[in-house]
Amino acid sequence: MRNVVVTGASSGIGLSCAERFLAAGDRVVAQYRSNRAAIERLQNEYVGAQVVPVQADLATEAGCVALLQAAGVPEVVVHSAGIWNDGAIRTLTREVLEDMFRTNTFSAYYLSREAARVMARGGIIYVGSTAGERGEPGHSHYAGSKAALWGLTQSLAQELAPAIRVNLVSPGWVNTPMSEAAFAQPGKLDRIVGSIPLRRVAEPEDVASAVFFLASEEQCHLTGVDLPVSGGALLPMPRG
Repeated sequence: MRNVVVTGASSGIGLSCAERFLAAGDRVVAQYRSNRAAIERLQNEYVGAQVVPVQADLATEAGCVALLQAAGVPEVVVHSAGIWNDGAIRTLTREVLEDMFRTNTFSAYYLSREAARVMARGGIIYVGSTAGERGEPGHSHYAGSKAALWGLTQSLAQELAPAIRVNLVSPGWVNTPMSEAAFAQPGKLDRIVGSIPLRRVAEPEDVASAVFFLASEEQCHLTGVDLPVSGGALLPMPRG
């Protein structure tokens, strides 16, 4: 049984990651910001499993420090918590920009710092986005916040080796509450699916499977990897 920290464990990808590790018999320190009910449902569903709820605001350094203090000594840290919102460059405000980077990027640095101070071995896995690999019009602040995780991954994969492996999973569109508003726009989902070679958006479980794969000791020679879970959306599409 491993001691696993999962951020954003109350919804979407984070929730699926927590479920995947719990099903494997791991102890999960489940971070949430406000939705404690979802973590309590996890506790009820996985009776006998060790689910440790931790409320923390990861947009603050103090929240990141408090989470790792509550976790003890983790063997796996999965950083899935994040936000996505509109940010056309002509209307982008300081508050929106700074909140995006505090939540999506600075949190990854603070959590990694705290984890690296106590972990003897194991893995750190960030959940990024294909937006960080190719950009996203109207959401440059989001794309930038996720692109930074690739630089962090490559740096820490070298700095923390050989004891700690550091990897990144970059989903494309995923069927989560974060995407509901976009999918509800007329014709939006059809256009998205039409641009994906596998012809569907990902489910949270698809991303959780990739995270679990990278966390496995059976993959102990993988570090500094960016694993896209996008159905091939980054591939060049035939035209004409």
